[in-house]
Amino acid sequence: MLDHDRPLAPRAAEDAGRIRDWLGDRPGVFVPSTACRAVDTARLIAGVTPVRPRAELYVASPSEFLDVIEEELIDGDRVALIGHNPAITTLVNHLAGRTLTDNVPTLGVAEFVREERNWTLADYVTPKAIR
Repeated sequence: MLDHDRPLAPRAAEDAGRIRDWLGDRPGVFVPSTACRAVDTARLIAGVTPVRPRAELYVASPSEFLDVIEEELIDGDRVALIGHNPAITTLVNHLAGRTLTDNVPTLGVAEFVREERNWTLADYVTPKAIR
């Protein structure tokens, strides 16, 4: 089976409900990679919130993630990206301006606020922390 086609792990499916509850009504759109497990994750968490898969998030650099954020923020003020390691951990550490973690786990959430061109970490949670 190709990595792109791998299904979501059973534990992740269980954790999705906890993360959905933690997120509440934010964000306004979920943008996963087109990998099956990323799209499934987004759909489990999103509820009625739009899900817009983007192929470029399967393997993306921080600048490519930021380009997607800029494009998706046109429709609202909050966007959730669902990507893959090591790229998502690199992005989180880049936006935090420090090494926040050596691994964003499956369904880990890093929330950032942008003021002008600066990003500030608002919150970071992992499924294990809210189990």
